[in-house]
Amino acid sequence: MKLENLLAMSTRGTVAALAVAAFAVLGSPVSWAQSLGTVTIGTHLDVDTLDPTQNINTHQRWVYRHIFDPLITLSADGKVLPAAAQRWEQIDPLTWRFHLRRDVKFHNGEQLTAAAVKLAVELMQKPASQARSYYSRFKEVRVVDDFTVDLITDKPFANALILVADYLLPVPPKYFAEVGAEGIARRPIGTGAYKFVSWRRGDRVILEANREWWNGRPKADRVVFWPIPEPGTRVAALLNGEVQLISNVPQIQVEKVKSSSAVRIEAADQGALPIWGGLVVDREGLKDKRVRQAINYAVNKQAIVERLLQGYGRAMGQPCSAQTSCYDATLMPYPYDPDKARALLREAGVQNLSLKLHFPTGVVSNGPELSQAIAADLARVGIKTEIIQDEWKVFAEKLFDFKNKQANLGDLFLMYYKAGPTIELVMSTVLVTEKNWNWTHYSNPKVDNAWNQAESTVDAAKRTAMFKEMAAVVRDEAPWLFLYEPLPLYGVSNKINWKVRADEFIYVEHMTAR
Repeated sequence: MKLENLLAMSTRGTVAALAVAAFAVLGSPVSWAQSLGTVTIGTHLDVDTLDPTQNINTHQRWVYRHIFDPLITLSADGKVLPAAAQRWEQIDPLTWRFHLRRDVKFHNGEQLTAAAVKLAVELMQKPASQARSYYSRFKEVRVVDDFTVDLITDKPFANALILVADYLLPVPPKYFAEVGAEGIARRPIGTGAYKFVSWRRGDRVILEANREWWNGRPKADRVVFWPIPEPGTRVAALLNGEVQLISNVPQIQVEKVKSSSAVRIEAADQGALPIWGGLVVDREGLKDKRVRQAINYAVNKQAIVERLLQGYGRAMGQPCSAQTSCYDATLMPYPYDPDKARALLREAGVQNLSLKLHFPTGVVSNGPELSQAIAADLARVGIKTEIIQDEWKVFAEKLFDFKNKQANLGDLFLMYYKAGPTIELVMSTVLVTEKNWNWTHYSNPKVDNAWNQAESTVDAAKRTAMFKEMAAVVRDEAPWLFLYEPLPLYGVSNKINWKVRADEFIYVEHMTAR
């Protein structure tokens, strides 16, 4: 089966023919007229590791993408484009063949070969890797020759290319054999536009231009990722010129940024990082869906959007956000109805319900204020809450503690879900019974079947029907407190041109000097 006869879903849920992109070759190395100099990016979170095969959270991938080249990449509008692989083809329903460029070298001089691709996939399939639920779909990685590698799925998978794009980052086999996983995590070596210089946990990751990059001269001399968890401090760093770009601008500080002639606000039209409240469905008091529905009726999400987000967002009433192919426009948010909430609690025979409301610092913007608003609304219908706040690293350990079934995680926890290749793929790992991000312990055969069928279905109309079936079931059973899609807000220096992508991906090679 030839690739030109196939269609793949883009991150925006549109169906895009991949033939042109697949066989195109990136242009010749470009000599940039003006260097960006040092670009410092103020982030809301520090990285946990520099090993791209183990942690795939969005803020981690901002750093990885500068050090490592993916096999293939996504354009701002979701089209699949060549990168370290110059072309690819589907040779049968299960097998995708990638042809690597022959002029790509790792920063230590190692040649990029199929063995590096095979190693990366094997590391991503390890039990501790966050990528495991995605990359377990590949039952085999076959080295055809030094510059040709086959990725073989366990069943037909419509989103196979999206799974690979910007996620499969080859690592050097010889270097890995010398330093192991811990060495890669501390001192990474990739093939990307920037070489690793230094990293001190809690402080800056410093990278320098790779002057021998296969794709030409990098746009900056240095790239610095500086974690600044406190939002006001992050905004001040932008206004003072210490950084050129910051993530997660607090809505209440938007006007302050706008008042400066040196910087500006860049906002996306749609959110790619929806905020939701996970309800651990097998906890006492939450097993009855009427209780979970009551929690959704009790929380005034529109008021939160208007007051806390200053209108930069929209209330949600289903698992998928508006910019995804699994979104169903006919499913409205649960209306704010405290009387309905109280009635459902009475029907379920629940009185004096107490919940632990848990959130991570930094990951959920306005976490303290959001938690207080939720707690106040729940109190009005007779539900007591104990608010627990943890730093992200501590929270993540509790979140991914499947051995103890998330025993130390709150009954209601606040989280976002844009961490994987597409929101659709992330959603499946969060809602499908056996997936490794199913923190709420939710299980429904209808939802499992809908996801499994959709993932192997290329026909867009059929996929949409399956997604709508899934969304309706999840909305009714309410394993989440559906909250809102915040519109992404970034602060940017007027010295650079950069626009927020729908996937909120930050890559200096997408910038130009003004």
